[in-house]
Amino acid sequence: MRIELDYILEIIRDRICFLQYRPGAIIREGALAVEFEVSRTPIREILQKLKSAGLVETRNGVGTLVSERTLDEIKQIYQIRLRLASLIGELTPNDCLPEDIAIIEALLERAQAVIKRFDARKYWQINHEAHFAIGRLIGNPPLSEMWDRYYFQVASFWYQVIEAEPLDVSKSLVRELEDLREAMARNDVAAIGYIERNYISYGYNRVLAIYGEQPDRQ
Repeated sequence: MRIELDYILEIIRDRICFLQYRPGAIIREGALAVEFEVSRTPIREILQKLKSAGLVETRNGVGTLVSERTLDEIKQIYQIRLRLASLIGELTPNDCLPEDIAIIEALLERAQAVIKRFDARKYWQINHEAHFAIGRLIGNPPLSEMWDRYYFQVASFWYQVIEAEPLDVSKSLVRELEDLREAMARNDVAAIGYIERNYISYGYNRVLAIYGEQPDRQ
């Protein structure tokens, strides 16, 4: 049952990230219970976890909604993510293993195909898997937890950029994976942290542009 609940949580979380459930949308507990063929009790548990992660909120008389964020909140989260990336190579990092490099090489091949024929869902899946590939190099559990938490909190806002600039973000993903592959081949986790910082900064400024804001000089 535990594995099943984790699987359902991941599906709902990913729907929020991919804008299937947009900010402010109501998530209906009963409908999810029917869809996944479980009682309402585990669905409530899952929604509580998503609430603790900052992805949903509860309003009296309304129910559970996908969290909405102000531009200031988005800025604050991105600023934290930039600092976290710089710590990846400093706080007891894990070594880059051959299987880690293989994962990045496979993602790179898939990303190159997306440039030729853009598919938002494929882009999202590659980006998502790359995030977890980096996470495997983080040897500090609190840092790993924050790495995931703040990624998910702003993922849906990044995917609004994808809708507006698919070719540009696809090319950026390919460059990021190429840089990661080279750094992993050297087992240079510190460099990986700075690579991620640079690409998070790129994403941050593209999000700001969607809101008509000037780039933030970090």
